[in-house]
Amino acid sequence: MAAQDLRTIKTNRDLEAGFIQACRMKPFAKVTVNDICKAGLVGRSTFYHHYQDKYALLEHLVTMQATKFEQLLGQRMTVLTNDAGLIALYQALVADEALLNVLLTIHTEHADLSQRYLISLQHYLNPLLPDLELEVPRDFVLRLYASSALTAITWALAHGDATNIATFMNRLVKNMLIR
Repeated sequence: MAAQDLRTIKTNRDLEAGFIQACRMKPFAKVTVNDICKAGLVGRSTFYHHYQDKYALLEHLVTMQATKFEQLLGQRMTVLTNDAGLIALYQALVADEALLNVLLTIHTEHADLSQRYLISLQHYLNPLLPDLELEVPRDFVLRLYASSALTAITWALAHGDATNIATFMNRLVKNMLIR
């Protein structure tokens, strides 16, 4: 049984690596199952044993990363303006940097990691946002924060410098919301 588990782990790792490599070579819409299999050194029958098509693989990867992100938000982000928590969040995301950089550029009807991140960020911020009298609707502030945070995450994953980005984002939030 342990050998089966190990084979499954290796196959999933190889399919993920093949997916990343194939999506770096051409847009997801033009990537084929064969491209993923060749890049990951996995047979087509093995691919189809695990996934119905490339969209099922995409949905699996998006769901896995969205769940991980929600868990990270819950563990690391307990205070809105805590630099250390935000830096830890960014550093945890760097572990999946290659996959995240690919997934954040793919937008399909059933699998859109950027959209999932935006929803999670708004949901996370709502209870942390102090009850302030704002000149704009609260929903606007939630959306503005989420889109700014997503931009910061995307930038940090693509270019590095997570510590400075996190510090800047927290300073921005403090200046905008906390008077």
